[in-house]
Amino acid sequence: MELVALFFTVLLLPTLFVLLLWRRSIARREPAQDVAVEPVAAAAAPARASAGRGSRMRRRTTAVVPAASSSTGGVGDEEEEEEEPEGYYVAKASKKKDAKKQEKEARRQAEIAAREAKSEKLDSYAAARRKRDEEREEEDRLKEEAAREQKVREEEAANAEFDKWKSAFVVDTEGTMENDVQEESQGLLFDFVEYIKKHKCVALEDLAAEFNLRTQVSMQHLCSTETGGVQENSCCYL
Repeated sequence: MELVALFFTVLLLPTLFVLLLWRRSIARREPAQDVAVEPVAAAAAPARASAGRGSRMRRRTTAVVPAASSSTGGVGDEEEEEEEPEGYYVAKASKKKDAKKQEKEARRQAEIAAREAKSEKLDSYAAARRKRDEEREEEDRLKEEAAREQKVREEEAANAEFDKWKSAFVVDTEGTMENDVQEESQGLLFDFVEYIKKHKCVALEDLAAEFNLRTQVSMQHLCSTETGGVQENSCCYL
């Protein structure tokens, strides 16, 4: 029996709940129907109705109309409440879409800025490298020019010194010194030739150092003594 009672109770509870909801919905509709019927009845009533009844009807109508208005307003509010979530979600979705769009645009701008910065950095490195290369080339050019000028000066100095010594070593075709050569020049020439004969094998650097001459001038002196017959070509020069 207890099980049967429990079974019927379980079945009756949902039925009672559904009936209660249905009754509440009917109760909400009744004020609106009263408002719709009573103005029609009031319009069809005879003009001879008493003032008391008219006043009662007016009071009743006045009492019902606010109720109907409140009921209608409640229905409107419920509809507005039902519509609000839809608009809320639409606005939220729109804001989310705008945020994603702004984030995407910010990433694009950041990538563009990064590429431009990288390009400027590479251009700066290339310009610095070109400048270094140009400076190095200019430095090498100046060094080469200075070396050429130095070589020209050395050659001119050697030629001038050779010309000075050559005037002291002028020899006639018979291999004798001219009579007007100064005694000092003759002594220097004698020492120069004797040094060569004595050592037989002479290093040009040592010969130049012995007589305080440059190596190139020493070579020119040797050629001059051999050509003039003062020195036989029987010695070895290094």
